[in-house]
Amino acid sequence: MKHAKAGRERDIKVFSCPKLGNSLEEYEDASAHRHTRTQVGIRVAVADGATESSFAKLWAVLLAETYVRSELTGAEFFDRLTPARRLWRRKLSGRPPLPWFASEKAEQGAFAAFLGVQIDAHKNRWTALAVGDCCFMQVDNVGKRMRVVETFPLQKSSQFTMSPYLIGSKSNDESLNERIQISNGNLRDGDMLLLATDAVAAWLLKQHEDGRPLWKWLYRKLGTPESFAAMVAYGRQHGLRNDDCTLVRVIHHDSGVEAKEG
Repeated sequence: MKHAKAGRERDIKVFSCPKLGNSLEEYEDASAHRHTRTQVGIRVAVADGATESSFAKLWAVLLAETYVRSELTGAEFFDRLTPARRLWRRKLSGRPPLPWFASEKAEQGAFAAFLGVQIDAHKNRWTALAVGDCCFMQVDNVGKRMRVVETFPLQKSSQFTMSPYLIGSKSNDESLNERIQISNGNLRDGDMLLLATDAVAAWLLKQHEDGRPLWKWLYRKLGTPESFAAMVAYGRQHGLRNDDCTLVRVIHHDSGVEAKEG
C-alpha cells in the first residue's frame, strides 16, 4: 500500500502526440502539473498553441507553467500574465534574426487556448478556468457504469469550431472577461478527470454521444505512450481530426484514503 499523496502523484499521466506527418519539434500543445503549497492540492493545465501564430508552442508552455505555479483560480489569473508575456518576448529576442515575413508575423504575437484545473484532495473539490476549447471531463462510478458528471467549457462535440477564443502573448486593450469561463464541482474517491486539447476532447465527446464511450478503456487500459498513440491512430480513422493531441488523466483519491498499488 502507498499513502494517498504518492498515489495522487502516480495517478497523473500525460499523453501527447503531434499531427500526423509532423515531427515532435512541430508539436504546439503544452501541459503542466504541480502540487499546491498545501500538498493536498494539485494544479493541472493544458494549452493549445494556434498554428497560425508565431512561436505558439513557447506561449502555450508559458501559459501552462504560469498557471501551475500560481495560486489564482479565477479570472484574475489572466491579469497576472505580464511576466509570461515579457519572457515570451525575451526568448524571441534571443533567437537569430527572422526573415521579414516571419518577423512581421511574430510582431502580431502568439495565441493559445487554455484550461487550468485546481484539485483540492482535502475538500474533494475542483475548480476549472478556461479560455477557448481545451476541455475538462469528469467521470465517476469508475470501473462500473462510469457516468459523465461534467464537461467544461464545452458540453457537446458540435460546439467545437475552427475559431475558438484564444489568449494572446501580447497584451492589448481588448477585455478577456466575456471569454473567461469558470466552473467548480465535487469529487469522489476514484473519479477520473481528463484535460484534453480540442481534437481529442471533441472526438471523445462524439464517441460518448454515439453510444461508444471510451471511459472504461481510458481508465483501465490507457497507460503508455504507445497505447495513447494507438488510440489516436484508431481515432483518426474514425473521425478524430488530424491535430496535435494532448490528454492528461488524473485519478482522484481522497486525502485520507490510501491508494492500492497496480
